Amino acid sequence: MKRLLALLTLIGLALAGGIVGQPAPSFQGKTLADKPFNLADYLGKIPIVVHFWATNCPPCHTEAPYWAQAQQAYGDQLLIVGVDVQDIPTMAREFVAKYGWTFPVVQDGTAAVAAAYRVTGKPTTVFIGIDGTVVGFHPGPYTSAAAFEQDLLRLIAWRPD
Repeated sequence: MKRLLALLTLIGLALAGGIVGQPAPSFQGKTLADKPFNLADYLGKIPIVVHFWATNCPPCHTEAPYWAQAQQAYGDQLLIVGVDVQDIPTMAREFVAKYGWTFPVVQDGTAAVAAAYRVTGKPTTVFIGIDGTVVGFHPGPYTSAAAFEQDLLRLIAWRPD
């Protein structure tokens, strides 16, 4: 049973990681603040971090403060976009307010955006380079603020060959 679980985990990571090096799928929708959002407006212009989360995800709560801190520290060097997967809007708004998120958060009620990015669990973080390609994929939670910050700095410094 352990072997099967390990194999399924590896297959899931391989499928998800297959998006690295590919053009980032664009998406559009309304933010929780009821403003239109279109990722295409930013692709190829600025590094982007797309963070998939949900209110019923305990690790999402644990790492939520990292996101508010990242917005304050690096918000002028990259775009952070939250993608709330299949939550009731009022619950998602309460979560965002609780943790002080000021970046755009788009709801993904049908999980179509998550599917386009091959997200198999929450939280998942996708890093999009300044050229619009996916340059990193972090399935699961960050275990420390330092590891999270290291990935953000790597994205900010990344340049296409």
